[in-house]
Amino acid sequence: MQGRYICAEEQVVTIDLQATIPPNHLVRRVAKVVDLSFIYELTQDLYCENNGRPSVDPVLFFRMQLIGYLFGITSDRRLCEEVQLNLAYRWFCQVQCPKDVPDHSSFSRIRDRFGVERCQAIFDRLLEQLRAQGIARGLRVMVDATLVEANASINSLEERPMSEPHARALKKYEQRYHDFKEGKKKRQVSNHTHVSSSDPDATLVSRPGTYRKLYYKAHYTLDAESRVILDCHLTTGAQHECTVMPERLTQLLDEEHWPIEEVSADKAYGRGPTYAFLRQHEIRAYIPLHIEHLGEGQLSRRDFVFDRKRDRYRCPQNHYLYPYEKLDHRSIKRYRMLGGHCRQCPPSMSCLPEKHRHRARFVYRSPHQDEIDRIKKRQVTPHFKRKLSERQWKAEGVFGEAKGWHGLRRAKYRGHAKMQIQVYLTAITQNLKRLVGRVCDFLWLPLGSISHLLSFQAPCFGHVTTRDL
Repeated sequence: MQGRYICAEEQVVTIDLQATIPPNHLVRRVAKVVDLSFIYELTQDLYCENNGRPSVDPVLFFRMQLIGYLFGITSDRRLCEEVQLNLAYRWFCQVQCPKDVPDHSSFSRIRDRFGVERCQAIFDRLLEQLRAQGIARGLRVMVDATLVEANASINSLEERPMSEPHARALKKYEQRYHDFKEGKKKRQVSNHTHVSSSDPDATLVSRPGTYRKLYYKAHYTLDAESRVILDCHLTTGAQHECTVMPERLTQLLDEEHWPIEEVSADKAYGRGPTYAFLRQHEIRAYIPLHIEHLGEGQLSRRDFVFDRKRDRYRCPQNHYLYPYEKLDHRSIKRYRMLGGHCRQCPPSMSCLPEKHRHRARFVYRSPHQDEIDRIKKRQVTPHFKRKLSERQWKAEGVFGEAKGWHGLRRAKYRGHAKMQIQVYLTAITQNLKRLVGRVCDFLWLPLGSISHLLSFQAPCFGHVTTRDL
């Protein structure tokens, strides 16, 4: 017999929200391990105690933000619609069915009121829980960065006023300025000559095989064992990674007191100052060289022996090369053969390139040459290559997760401060998933309060440190 369901629209139905959510749903697993009551104390100074209308609950606002980042909802308007309709989202945000969710127009004001400081404090508070339970140990870390497309079009670029110091900073633009002014050459678009009118903090980035766009850059420092994000920082897209890493590691070492013993990164960080910084802090580096001939210049110096005491090089024919001049702001030395020995040397045809056969042989030496030479020996070992392979799938996987599932592929907001908030919330969401995965998947804790989590002591995994060669 054919059944037919009759819907009585005028009937009032009482719904038990908790009973409608599956036991393994993500929001139920997150609610099991997270306690956000500390947000009331954290934001208490932002509100008047005895005057004005009651504000939107700050915990409710943050719970809704977590829903948006957990499920990749990048629009505040759509987030409010989803929480209004989805029973699981309502249960997590603790909004009863007859009650409406806050309007999306209030989210921008609340976000500005919270600011970067409150979001950083929430990130640090969650990280303290992960550290207290032994999930994040901070002995081995991985450093990486990724570009985040800005919420601004390249068509918004406008020429900088000539009064700005960055407008004609480079010498080549000074030389060509007259030609650009007279219309003889086409004006080149760069960060020194143009700025976005929509988002002045975003910068132009161009990479081989891609179109030039406006970007920010997110820098992550991960715990290698648990993939927990220990630090997240935002810069302009044109900021190079190797200039940011020393500052962020110094903060983790001095202010957060993480016992970092080992750092892994890709070859973008493989430069002399990076190795010198890590050596100074007694941190073992697994970072390949940016270029194979780093510290050598155009001519290889593998067969030349350096006499450290007399500050000179000895060539295979037992002739000496002496310091000739300093390059790169007087930091890189160039050693040159004196006395005309190269003109009478039999192997000069193979020692000098064709365009320099009438000159003397010279070699370069970086002030960090000792660190570079150590890395050259270590980066070909199987142990070093295993570290690089581990970094590739862990660090790149974290950024792939952030971009594919949590909305970090493109900026939701404009301006450095608001974009830093987006990076913090994305990192908080990813760390919550690590906490949920470790606690729920392996311990199978029953539903209850946060006391189940606080009484848990995570096992400590073995850690092997390989000493310097």
